[in-house]
This record gives sequence, C-alpha cells and structure tokens, in this order.
Amino acid sequence: MPERIHNIDGIKFGSASSNARYGDKEDSLVVTLPPQAKLSGKFTSNKLRAAPVNLAIDNLSCSSQGKKVLLINAGNANAANGPKGLIDVKRYCKEIASDLDINVENVIPFSTGVIGEAMPVENYLGAFREALTRLNVNNWKNAAGAILTTDTKPKIISKEIKIGKKSYCVTGFAKGSGMIRPDFVTLLSFVFIDAKISQSSLNKMHSEALKVSFEAITVDGDTSPNDSSLLVANGNKDKFIKTGSLAEKKLSKIIIEIFKELAVLLVEDAEGATKKIKIKVSKAKNIEQARSVAFTVAESPLVKTAMFGSDANWGRILSAIGRDKTIDGIDKVQIKLNNQPLVKKGYIDPEYSEKLASRAMQKKEIFIDINLGQGQKIFEVLTSDLSEDYVLINSDYRS
Repeated sequence: MPERIHNIDGIKFGSASSNARYGDKEDSLVVTLPPQAKLSGKFTSNKLRAAPVNLAIDNLSCSSQGKKVLLINAGNANAANGPKGLIDVKRYCKEIASDLDINVENVIPFSTGVIGEAMPVENYLGAFREALTRLNVNNWKNAAGAILTTDTKPKIISKEIKIGKKSYCVTGFAKGSGMIRPDFVTLLSFVFIDAKISQSSLNKMHSEALKVSFEAITVDGDTSPNDSSLLVANGNKDKFIKTGSLAEKKLSKIIIEIFKELAVLLVEDAEGATKKIKIKVSKAKNIEQARSVAFTVAESPLVKTAMFGSDANWGRILSAIGRDKTIDGIDKVQIKLNNQPLVKKGYIDPEYSEKLASRAMQKKEIFIDINLGQGQKIFEVLTSDLSEDYVLINSDYRS
C-alpha cells in the first residue's frame, strides 16, 4: 500500500456488501466520474465474453455527455448465462441510471467471480444503491478491497509527477490472482489520471502501458471472460496535455510505471504463490519468438513446480524451450538462473554446479535468463511458481 494515495479531482467511490457470496464483506463498488471525463477500455480476448463486458464495450462506444458511473461487482462473473445474463446487467444499469437521472449508456458495468451462476440482481442492485450513499473521494482502500475475489490484499499504486509548474497525479487499483494469462489482460484494473487528455492520446497511453505490464505476466495460462482494464482521464481543464508534447511523454511514462507496478503486485499475490519468477528471453530472431518462448517456459507446469520445490531441474526449462513452435533448434541456447550457468550450446554448461544452482533456487525471487542466439530481440515475462495451495484454492473455488 502506498504511503500516500493521491485523490483524483471529481472521482468518488462508494462500496457496500450484497450478501450474495462473501457474507458482509463489501463486494459492490460504484465509481462516479465527472461529465468531462474520457475513458479508454480494453477487454478480454476470451471468446467466452461475459455479459457485462459486452455491455461495457457497447456503452463505451456510444456514451454521451454527462456524468458517468462505473458499477463493479465481485463474486459473480455473469458469464455463460445466456440471454438472461445480458438482461440482468442491463436491468441494474437501467435502475441506477434512473436513480441518478443519467443516460443508461453512461453506466459502465464490470463483474468478476464464479462463471455460470445466475446473477442475484436484487442483491447487487441493493448494494449499488447503498454504495451511492457512501460516495467519497477518499475511499480508495475500500474501493480496491470491494473488487477482490481470491486475492489476499488490495493492490493500489499512486504517483505524482511535476511537469513544468503543475503537478499531475495518477492512482490505480487492480485485482487478479488466478486465471492470469493476458491476451489482453486477465484481471480488473482501474487507473485514473488528473488531466485533460484527448481520446486518441488516452488510447495510445493505455495500449503502451498494457504491452509492458499486464500483457507480460502469467500465473496459470488461463484467461477470464471478464478481463477488463479502464484508463480514465478526469478532464481537468487546468491540466491539459497536448498530443505529441513532452508533457504527454512524461505523463505516459508515469502511467506505464503504475501499470507495471500493479502487474508485479498481481504476480506477488498469485493464488498459492511462494516465488516471483522473471524470465528474460534475449537474442531471439524476432519479438514474436521471444514472447512465445518466454510464455512457453513461464506456463510450463513442470518448470513452475520445480520452482516451487527449489529443484534446479534445468532440463525442464530446456525442454520447454525445445517444444516451442518458433524454435528450429537448441544448439545455440544458453540458460542462467540467478546468474548461475545451467545450459550452454544446448546442453549442460561445463561450469554448472548442482550445489550453487540449488542454492540459487532457494531464493524467493528467481531470474531465468535465456539466450536463444538467433537474433537481437528481447522479451520479459513475470510469473509465479505452482504450489499445493494453488491446487487447493482452485479445486474448491465455488465454495
């Protein structure tokens, strides 16, 4: 949790409990945005797309002037529920829009939780209405907590940057600890900027930040039907960012930092995780190969379980590389783990030491450095180990 959380002018949060799945734990969040706010949304690539995701995409594409509202619930994904799923989400969006006297297209829904269970509309609608009575600019911690499912803690990052004579604040929070394999992302993420930014610049900033953050992490190789990321600029006219300016570049850098730090928090809090693992693939012939190999190794159950058991089984890493579809041969492959030599020219490095490699494996942060020897491209991915607790959590997720 950051020492200081910077409020974003005009943005308020209210949260409440639906009593639908988590007892009296708050699981329903309302965020109100000023009329001049601009929003950039990115959503799941999973073909099983949840009803709230479909509606959010539609509403973002046709939202009109006026106050905008985000409705976020945890515990129920409202996915794979057929036509009724869309009817349900449209119903509570319409009800809240009527309560606030705003256009229904300006209500943007998000959900996370169990797939295939009917949406308890009355529970969440009541919770959203209760949350509206609790709106406050300081409710960041409650907001970040209300969207959690199997996460063990809220994830918030907040930064301030001075550009010229003005200070710009960016604050964001996210959730996600399982079903993490972003193609785009596998999580819910909401980042807010105290600035006026054009829609094109906001979209560009969002895409650039995602590429090096949520699109470069994996926990289990699965994606969710509810994956959503929202980047919001509050439209503060006193803090206008001109497209193509130096100020835009500086602000974009801070936004990237926010996204990357949130991504690290997600991996650190992955279901059952005991280790954080960074995999760097270098000397690839193209970025596609570097990315493919990095994710193949990162998502190998055999590699991940070896990491959990602190077993310096370098053969599993080399085997994962060898089965990657972009690899023609392994005769130039070199591998190091926490700077300990494992593989050289596709077989055991002459300087390999089982004792030193095993000692390196005991650390909570692991760095696997893979040199393909085929080109100049580099890609890095962040992942976690695969523990007994991960199996236990996901074998009883609906209880």
